[in-house]
Amino acid sequence: MKPKHRVMCPECFRQKMLFETQKQADNFIKWNGESIDTHGGELRAYYCQSCGGWHISSKPFKKSYEHNTENLIRRFKETVKFDSFNAKFVKLKDPVVIYNEIPEDVIKQGKKAIRKYLTEYFELKGIEDKSGALRSKIYKIYDERK
Repeated sequence: MKPKHRVMCPECFRQKMLFETQKQADNFIKWNGESIDTHGGELRAYYCQSCGGWHISSKPFKKSYEHNTENLIRRFKETVKFDSFNAKFVKLKDPVVIYNEIPEDVIKQGKKAIRKYLTEYFELKGIEDKSGALRSKIYKIYDERK
């Protein structure tokens, strides 16, 4: 039994065989396991949250493997949001996106009001701007548009 296809797995950053079910992966091991170089390990099937299917491996399971995909998902969610109006993902830390979310009445009050608004906005969204570079870009947008 041959697997459906090979995919580039974002979990381990290399090509992997992808099986739709654990049974298919186990059958592949059963019928082809002897011809696979395992480097002394025992072949096993495992579910890949990143690909949404099953792979095989001869490496022993490590607790840290559980976190690779979860970390990728967390980093993705921290840096983008889905703009349902435009049906696309936008970067949360994009200064133009942040500037466009500032209410008009705050913008009319000037930089002091914008500074106060951004302090609360960054805290609420969990955005770190220790160097002040993001604020500077937002102030630059304000200067260009006024």
